[in-house]
Amino acid sequence: MHKERIFYLLNLYYENSLSHDESIELSLLINETDQEEVINALSKIISAAPDPESENADFDEAEIKYRVSQILAIDSHLEIKAATAKSKFKLSKYGVAAAAAVLIILLGTYIISRNSFIGSANSNNIAKTIDVQPGNKGAVLVLSDGTEVLLDSVSNGKVIVGRDGSKIRIDNGQIVYLDKNAKASNINTVRTPKGRQYHLTLSDGTKVWLNAASSIEYPVAFTTGARKVTISGEAYFEVVKNPKKPFRVNIADSKTNIEVLGTHFNVNTYADNGNYKTTLLEGSIKLNTGKLKFLLKPNQQAITQPQSDQFQIIENINPEDIVAWKNDLFYFNEASIDDVMQELARWYSIDVSYQGSKPSGTFTGKIDKNLTLRQALKILGATRVKYELLQNNKLIIQ
Repeated sequence: MHKERIFYLLNLYYENSLSHDESIELSLLINETDQEEVINALSKIISAAPDPESENADFDEAEIKYRVSQILAIDSHLEIKAATAKSKFKLSKYGVAAAAAVLIILLGTYIISRNSFIGSANSNNIAKTIDVQPGNKGAVLVLSDGTEVLLDSVSNGKVIVGRDGSKIRIDNGQIVYLDKNAKASNINTVRTPKGRQYHLTLSDGTKVWLNAASSIEYPVAFTTGARKVTISGEAYFEVVKNPKKPFRVNIADSKTNIEVLGTHFNVNTYADNGNYKTTLLEGSIKLNTGKLKFLLKPNQQAITQPQSDQFQIIENINPEDIVAWKNDLFYFNEASIDDVMQELARWYSIDVSYQGSKPSGTFTGKIDKNLTLRQALKILGATRVKYELLQNNKLIIQ
């Protein structure tokens, strides 16, 4: 009886005919049911109901992922807990669906907040021929003489000589400086356009991850005095400790700078956010907003304004949420439709516009950044956001 009921409810949800009370019942049943039973039920439902837009009944793994995500993202205002699978099972004809379902469950369910976006579900409003691939790793390196190197297309091991005689080699996507006598006055810049992320290691061993639409300006070599860099956008730092040479991060077009000795922290300075967020994960850092200086402790976040001395401290920040972006995840916590679309626009390099009034409410959850835009939007479709994806990477929210 229990199996029959959960299978019946999953079928209703898949057909978009599940009532609110039935949604709550299904959420509770999923919590109480062995994972293998849920996985088997999902696999049977998915395999028995091929996409009418598809030319055949077999789905690839990415397609299965967003379908399972939609089913599990039940608008019941209840969190479906992730658990560890207790048993192994053989992969049948539709084993890829079950495997993908396990991945989604272990990663965590997409949880729709109490104030879900208002609107009617519109899961079939994107033509199957229109989609946008996710971003990937890559950046543009600007040498001190102005030479620009597109790191996406440089073959492994290639040596590049700048007009000023500087030499670099690209090893597995990483920049290696070959000039042992490089001067600190030689300033390079790495910038990521929309749809790109990049990880680089500075000459002192400090590691930096750049999010999409971000940049870092740094000297080729740190010689005497403080180690100074300037950033825009969003960056995560793992700074090598050196008491004799403090590490300083200047934020472009701002009074704020950050001083550290050796620590892990994230800085978000996207202009569309209207403020800057500095989050400490490990160690300690000192923020200077012009007239005010203060120390941050681990799991604290400082919110500052570009041209203001004021700041706000947020306690008990979950560091995994803050650096989700570098681990290939979107993380939203009661995010508005604007916040969500800004993130998607940077990663998928799209233009977003609104038709009529903007959907109200908030979204809380995580989405895999390796999904295509169409797949990510279908997950958001579970929150009843209506959308239309046009040619030339234009997205209209209705």
